[in-house]
Amino acid sequence: MFRINKNYSVPARTIIQTGGFTIVELLVVIVVIAILAAITIVSFTGISQKAVASSLQSDLSNNSKKLKMYQADYGSYPTQLDTNYCPLLPVAETTKYCIKFSTGNNYIGYSGSNSSTTQSFLLIASNSNTTNSNSQVYKVTNNTSPTQVIAPNMQPNVTPGAVLELNAAKAANGTSPGINSPLTTTWTDTSGNGNNGTLTNFTGTTSSGWAGTGTSGDPYRVVFADIGDKVAITSVPNLQLGNGNFTIEVWPIFPFTSDFRGVFIGQGFDGTGPAGSWTLHQSGTTQYTAGCYFSSGLGTTAYYSDFSALSSGVHQLVVTRSNRTYQKYSDGAMNGSSTTSSVDGNLNLTTPIQLGVSGWGLSGAVVIARIYPFALSSVQVQANYNAGPTW
Repeated sequence: MFRINKNYSVPARTIIQTGGFTIVELLVVIVVIAILAAITIVSFTGISQKAVASSLQSDLSNNSKKLKMYQADYGSYPTQLDTNYCPLLPVAETTKYCIKFSTGNNYIGYSGSNSSTTQSFLLIASNSNTTNSNSQVYKVTNNTSPTQVIAPNMQPNVTPGAVLELNAAKAANGTSPGINSPLTTTWTDTSGNGNNGTLTNFTGTTSSGWAGTGTSGDPYRVVFADIGDKVAITSVPNLQLGNGNFTIEVWPIFPFTSDFRGVFIGQGFDGTGPAGSWTLHQSGTTQYTAGCYFSSGLGTTAYYSDFSALSSGVHQLVVTRSNRTYQKYSDGAMNGSSTTSSVDGNLNLTTPIQLGVSGWGLSGAVVIARIYPFALSSVQVQANYNAGPTW
């Protein structure tokens, strides 16, 4: 038999000693985890963006079919949608024609036009109705498939979907030309739609041409010297306001060198307001006021009014037309609204859109000009104002 020796003990040197991870080992593990996490996040972001794009494209494709069904039934596209995104006049709304979007997608804007030769519509949607600069924006027309609205140079934090943005801070292919010689005569459209402006008659000096240092007190701008200086933009279909909804936004700088009335941005406005013309302009009565004018297809004034009194400095002026109603804003706040029988006038001119008009010479400066093919909401106007003229 075996006998257990109770006095037996294990020598100290035979005890197995164990320790934790070294710092190097921990660092290696952390780096590996970080790499795997980064790969996972990038992959998820890519998948998420593709899912958003697919959803927006599907919604716009389905809604395009509804609009075409409406056109087949009634012989024209709806020119406006009501607050439920249903066709407004002249046909009573029915649910089968209403625009619908999936959860997470949002209606941004719609415009429809029906001339004697051409019928068309434009519908814009986004995965966000906020001013998030990372929003995905898609559009569809009567003769195109849903496509993404890409404007890599457009000012961030403003409402997406503009068809024109002339911003002096990014006027020359994404950068400001500043004060230069020789004069840079192309004002690049940073909306991504190629609606560039052409400068004519400027001298290329700080008193007539590009100016500014890009600060809040001295923003980049184009200075008009009241000698026929003007910026002309070719009037292509996506800039023609027609009889649908729209937004016109301009940022002038007050005061001016004279009280003579000049056009901040307009089309066909020569002082008499021919049918189909429109303008946002310097008031002829004081250096610190501005007015807006829209002439219907019948040759009558749809809406004319001065904005509230404005102080010296940069100001935002906005006019929208939505569901037969014009609204005007200054510095983010609405200060007027009008609904009249002539509001539905067709602003159908094809002459160039201009900043500063020959014969009306603008004696001031413009920082930004934008056109949207839909009416901005009051929240969106305020967001554009908060974004400011420089960054």
